[in-house]
Amino acid sequence: METDTIRKGIICHLSDDPVEIAGTVDKETGNATYRIAIVPDELTVVENNDSQNGHGFLWLSVALAVVAAVLFAVKYLLKKNRSNDVKVKTAVQEKSLRQELLKHKGIYKSFCKKGYFSTVRKNKLAVVEESEINELCDAVSEIFPTFVEFLNSHGLSAKDYQFCCLLKSGLTTFELSEIYCVSESAVFKRKQKIKELTDFKSDKRTLDAIFEEI
Repeated sequence: METDTIRKGIICHLSDDPVEIAGTVDKETGNATYRIAIVPDELTVVENNDSQNGHGFLWLSVALAVVAAVLFAVKYLLKKNRSNDVKVKTAVQEKSLRQELLKHKGIYKSFCKKGYFSTVRKNKLAVVEESEINELCDAVSEIFPTFVEFLNSHGLSAKDYQFCCLLKSGLTTFELSEIYCVSESAVFKRKQKIKELTDFKSDKRTLDAIFEEI
């Protein structure tokens, strides 16, 4: 089918933007076909480009803000972890230092001479006097003031307080049973009682482990 373009040009004022109209005619039938299209002017094109650029800048700003927030969060977490590591390391060093101070006490050495604080379990240990027990408790209260504050805050009896100080000094269940002339099961039951009195009843750790952290 042969066609000829019969009109093509710019027609203004038919809309807010210039309008282009073009037409073709079929030579056989004489029928004409027209096409109308709105042609944006240069100002509209510029405004659209500015709008696209503005949106691009906005998204770029948002992306940069998100990246900055993520970097800040990562930096904060790293700083917090380093701070926690320092605190844990300091606490471990302080605990080791206090234990060393206790070992240098004369009463601690006296217990060692009688067979206590030994890594090797002996069949029978020497008897210790009540005064020696109290002296060891005094040494513990002097070197571990935070631990003593913890005990005092729970209103323990004098006997329970003494038992806790001996346990804090590092004496084993067997050694405590020798000091108090009772069975190891009796010492274990007393530990369970102390856990209840100090609000650690539901804690799965042993009383020895709990006291190591205080």
